[in-house]
Amino acid sequence: MSSFLSKLIQYIPVPKSMSFAHAGIDIGTNHVRYISFNKKGECFTIANFGVQNIPTLTKSSVLADQTDLLLVLKKIQKENAYTYVEVSLPEDLVYIYTMEVDGADEEAVRAQVEFRIEENVPLKVDEAVFDVTPVLYLKEFNKSLVSVAVVSKKIIDDYISLFRKASMEIVSFLVQNQALSKTLVQKEDKNPYCIVAVEQRNIVVSVVSSGIVLYTSTLAQSVFRDDLTIEKPEVFQDLVKDIYKIIVFWLSYIEKNQRYHFTPLKAIILSSTHREILESDFANMLHRELTLDVYIADVWANVPMKGDVITDIQKKDSYQYATAIGLAMPKI
Repeated sequence: MSSFLSKLIQYIPVPKSMSFAHAGIDIGTNHVRYISFNKKGECFTIANFGVQNIPTLTKSSVLADQTDLLLVLKKIQKENAYTYVEVSLPEDLVYIYTMEVDGADEEAVRAQVEFRIEENVPLKVDEAVFDVTPVLYLKEFNKSLVSVAVVSKKIIDDYISLFRKASMEIVSFLVQNQALSKTLVQKEDKNPYCIVAVEQRNIVVSVVSSGIVLYTSTLAQSVFRDDLTIEKPEVFQDLVKDIYKIIVFWLSYIEKNQRYHFTPLKAIILSSTHREILESDFANMLHRELTLDVYIADVWANVPMKGDVITDIQKKDSYQYATAIGLAMPKI
């Protein structure tokens, strides 16, 4: 998903110059990870980064009223002097879907999406903030396929209020899996991939094409023990079945929409904030079961650094910054 910036102007006073540097802040269920870059010419270096643990967030309560989270954000702002930030939204707070619309004019496309929002999500139009990302244009039919992301205005207001209390302005949002795609799929790569973001208590599976999220599903299941070993063989097999269903869904989607000229998934990209999972046999197990190549996340794939530059983040720690890196990088 591209940023929600265009729809947030009514909430955020956008500076005249949009070339300023911003930090990426990824809020997880029990952590806040952040990173920012310095740019010299076409190359980047890391300005600062870090992670702060927080008590598990209570999603049923107002985010801006959660004192522990606010204190952490104030600490991050004080130590790094952040003014502008791009922030992640968790997948379970955002509705993502694709739809076909007439023409390619941006204003006309947005009007069509807005008119049909209530057909696709359980929100009223005046309760929603939405963003539209073009996927492809069928010139012979004068039709466009777009990816739509919709989130409640109350959620956006909550995040903005929280960050303003911490003396930071949100310039845009990205859903976590879109930030991951921005980090892990190289800009020129048009192939479809299945990104499997694995955490201890849940797994998010997304289908992306040309770096755009077209489908996502959160598998809320406990796959790993506290020591990050797999719970039971049958739990792993259940996970394989769930991922396989998504692979079959994509093949069915290709078959039903041949004029889009989509291709089968090239590979699975495996991501996790836990290096123990990525460095275990888990990737090989997925490859054996699903007969798809499985790539381990390369978080620096789209960060233009000089060849002789060694990053300040060790490889074993870099995996956990995949989402934050996508947030901190300029819009692709």
